[in-house]
Amino acid sequence: MDSHFAGRSRISRNWLFAPPLNAAPAWAVTAAAIAIPSTLRIVIPPHLMDQGCTTFFPFVLATSILCGWRFASLVALGSALACHMIMAGTPFNFQISDAEVEGFGIFLVSSGLMIAVVRLFRAAASRSLRQAGARGNEKGVVFSLDGGEAWASWYGVDAPVRLGPRDQVVHMMEDFIKQVELGKKFERNGSEEPPAKA
Repeated sequence: MDSHFAGRSRISRNWLFAPPLNAAPAWAVTAAAIAIPSTLRIVIPPHLMDQGCTTFFPFVLATSILCGWRFASLVALGSALACHMIMAGTPFNFQISDAEVEGFGIFLVSSGLMIAVVRLFRAAASRSLRQAGARGNEKGVVFSLDGGEAWASWYGVDAPVRLGPRDQVVHMMEDFIKQVELGKKFERNGSEEPPAKA
């Protein structure tokens, strides 16, 4: 089995298969995805902008692509709340009319559908490429490092499989090698014939 460790892996940065941001950068993007359209709604004159929450849609989609569905869900909820407070004209006004409930419900459902499409697309793409990798695994597995995370991929396949944090993966590999060696030892001992009696 071939192995290769690189400081930065090109394939692990492919946005088609996994969100490129996590931890602090993802939280920063989440906050910005709520703050930016909220600011636009406040600054731009009402007659130049749609009166609904559609301004927030692109930011929900962008967060889903960049940070994943969990952060995008937070953006959708935060956007609905921010949009209501801006449209109500009174900060922290949580009184919502029946018409507003319907509008926000449509916004949240639409946002959920966008997030689901991104998630399903990534799952389908990753599954397809893992199957392609399994068909080509006779060429060897390529291990790489990206931001402290270990990834595995196959030659000719353009998407990796995330294995986990580097130290954890190294520990698991060491345990696996020990188990393989122990299994070989048992096989050798089991294949040895007992000595013939005189």
